[in-house]
Amino acid sequence: MRILLAIGCDEYIHPRLSKLSGAFNDAKAIYDHLVVDGWGEYDSSHSRLVLSPSLTEVREIIEELLFNSGPIDEFTFFFAGHGGTKDDAYFLCLKDSQLDRLSITALSMSQLFGWLNEAKVRQTNIIIDACQSGGITRDVSTLLNPSVIGKTGSPAVSILAASGSNESAEEVDGRGRCTDEVMRCLKGDVVVQTSRPVLDLVEIGKMVSESLGGQFQTPVYWGINLYGRAQFAKNPLYSGGQPHITEVISNFTTNTAANNYIRDNADRLWEFYLTMSRGFDAPRFIDLVEPFCDNFANNPDLIASFLEGIANTFGPRLRGSCDLFDEAQLHASCLAAMLAYSQENSAITVLTNDLTARVINCVDEAIRSLLIELQGSEYALLSAKAGFADLYFLPLRLLSILGWIGASAHASELIGRPELLSKSNALLLLKEIVEKYSQSIVAISDEQTSSFIAFATSRELLNCTDEVEVVSGYLFSTLYENRGIVAASGLSGSEAFSFLEARIRGDFSEVGEIIARPTTLLPALLLVYNSLGMPDVIDGSLKQFDHVNMNLYIPDNIKTFAEERMDGGLNYSFAIGHDIWSVADFVEQWRPIEQRILLDPNLSSSSVRSGALFSSLLRPNREPWYLLT
Repeated sequence: MRILLAIGCDEYIHPRLSKLSGAFNDAKAIYDHLVVDGWGEYDSSHSRLVLSPSLTEVREIIEELLFNSGPIDEFTFFFAGHGGTKDDAYFLCLKDSQLDRLSITALSMSQLFGWLNEAKVRQTNIIIDACQSGGITRDVSTLLNPSVIGKTGSPAVSILAASGSNESAEEVDGRGRCTDEVMRCLKGDVVVQTSRPVLDLVEIGKMVSESLGGQFQTPVYWGINLYGRAQFAKNPLYSGGQPHITEVISNFTTNTAANNYIRDNADRLWEFYLTMSRGFDAPRFIDLVEPFCDNFANNPDLIASFLEGIANTFGPRLRGSCDLFDEAQLHASCLAAMLAYSQENSAITVLTNDLTARVINCVDEAIRSLLIELQGSEYALLSAKAGFADLYFLPLRLLSILGWIGASAHASELIGRPELLSKSNALLLLKEIVEKYSQSIVAISDEQTSSFIAFATSRELLNCTDEVEVVSGYLFSTLYENRGIVAASGLSGSEAFSFLEARIRGDFSEVGEIIARPTTLLPALLLVYNSLGMPDVIDGSLKQFDHVNMNLYIPDNIKTFAEERMDGGLNYSFAIGHDIWSVADFVEQWRPIEQRILLDPNLSSSSVRSGALFSSLLRPNREPWYLLT
């Protein structure tokens, strides 16, 4: 069941709460559009339009709707009127509220959240068109308390507040500015999106915030959801017609087993969500969400809904992270978790393209930010407090940036949207890195292999052949200086320190367990030099790598690329000086491997190729060799 409660409070008893002229109008406009005109498909027998009620009346109405109406799939709460913050809590003022005793005469948002938790509403939309309504975010901690969330049912909540916590919410011509903008989105006067049949409140909030922000007031929007995309209202601009909203609502609604599984295992997800401010751990995240996907394996629609909810919820929390690529990694991790189910379902295909576009957009934003930072300081890519550690981790960071740029260039072509990535900005950043960080582009770890392959194979897409040649040269020369010895992937800080000490001494006898034996970086360099048409440049230097072992792992099924352990597949091992004395010798050995790679039918899918490519950047011990075929 879908229920709307729209409250408009123009009339107030307390003399310091002035009479309003637009709250009635705003509540009625929302109610008429979503209920009377049917654009929200809300149940007309249970939905309510309430004008200037007392606190007691509101409590009774909420109790009736939440606890006596039957199971609720979607509950939308709209309020227009006076509101305010007191003691770090936000209150909605009703007709009989008194400013000197808000805690007992006004509706507390934390109390409303508690009721929603207890009622186990699957999805709640909250719109507050009132002064200081951005203060509602202070009450969100009620929802983010794992002891509450894990026991009461994993809330899914979208919030739009009309103004910042220190701002007024203005009325013009008998209408609230915020509600007026919401109505423009709902009626199609403002294009929110045209690709989906429904609108969710978060995407509407984004449009409203962009429209009003910095001019009159700054709307605040926020969402948290494990159940897919909230179905707030039908989209009047959707090109595919207007189905009943329950036809597109997430089928978590009717899948009791899936709902219960998420509810029973939500604590781990929220724990990760709350700790993301300390940095995004992609492998840990993939390991966390893959069991959910496995549990829904018989219903790929549920996988798509769940991962879309995760992306929509976790993504905004990573905006403003100290690592500019964290949000890109999140969306890429959702793609990786979905890789095993690619090609099986249209919903997964649609979400794959959407998430791929999000990754590219995030990388494009990161490129612009890095260009600004590097123009301000040539030391922008150094860690603020890393010191000696940057001798090891800066080369990893630089190749990682190059890898995300290259992977995004590939992905934009795979989904047919090359315009998503500004290639001019990407090329400018590549030039900045090559010019300012040449001494830090060194071969230090096999962890660099995947990023190097993604970058080197994008040279025609980005018109960066010169930069690829320079980077390849720096990597090969430093690999030559250290006789082909690099660290294994995923070293800890103390292990990295031990490796650097050994490298400075030129004696690796005591750190054999953290050396990449065999290595994947050297064969990647050999194949790239061959593709550049420059094998002769390094042929004479291969004797320095005599007895260096190399390895290529080729999975039986590329769709397993994101899994922690890839079962099946073949390892191809080689040693310089044993039938390989030149690049041409290695290429001859590579040809049958190349043919084996091309036998995997899954590589014909652009969504699989995209998911596998991003997986290779997130999991440090697998390489996208198929890019070199």
